[in-house]
Amino acid sequence: MSATAEVFRYRPAQTSPKVFPGAHPGRMVSSGRLFKRHEPLIAAPDPRRIDLRASVLDPFGGYKVRVFQQHSVLDVVMAVDLSASMAFSGRHNKPALTGQILASVYASTAFYGDRFAAIGCGSQTNDPIRLPTGRLSEGVVEKFGRLLKASMHAESCSGLVKLPDFLPRQRSLVFLLSDFHMPLPFLQSLLPTLAQHEVVPLVLWDAVELGALPLWRLVRLQDAEQGKARTLLMRPALLAKIRQAYDARRR
Repeated sequence: MSATAEVFRYRPAQTSPKVFPGAHPGRMVSSGRLFKRHEPLIAAPDPRRIDLRASVLDPFGGYKVRVFQQHSVLDVVMAVDLSASMAFSGRHNKPALTGQILASVYASTAFYGDRFAAIGCGSQTNDPIRLPTGRLSEGVVEKFGRLLKASMHAESCSGLVKLPDFLPRQRSLVFLLSDFHMPLPFLQSLLPTLAQHEVVPLVLWDAVELGALPLWRLVRLQDAEQGKARTLLMRPALLAKIRQAYDARRR
């Protein structure tokens, strides 16, 4: 995996709440390099960091100690939509891309020394498939990637409503991988439940999904998730309506 996975750099918008040292600016104070503030010696008992100038200027005559911002680890989670539309193959193969993105996110978290987890959500009636948070081996992640690709047959992604229950309690970085072909009201109700975390949507769309629809012909369209098919007479007004809806969803 490491030979082909592309490593990218990421930085959370907020400081990490984790206690353990890592690569990202954290909320803890320790022996970092970024000056945070002055503390009384009794609150930070380290005589090596006494600031003589600040101590002299203290109106109460106390000793002041420099404390520094600690860099901390971060929990990174990749959440994957397992609805059947994610199994689509056009110009690109979505399951194959899912495996590549999983490998890239994992390799990047390993580069930073962060903890990685992954979760796949299909329909609400099925439990999500999970890769628990930790510093995982490449082999474990590769095996989970194969399981994800083999599970992209759910009739919907309604199981994403369970996603908040399986995320870390503290603020984490969540990559949400989907084609987002779900109803907009569902998406609008889902996102507020993830507000505690920093969510990065990864959108998999393929131009072939819209297709080169012909005019003045009977066209049989099939719902990629539920398998329902419908025959329509493709006329200019209907084609324009479909394209407008597609463009509006992209925005």
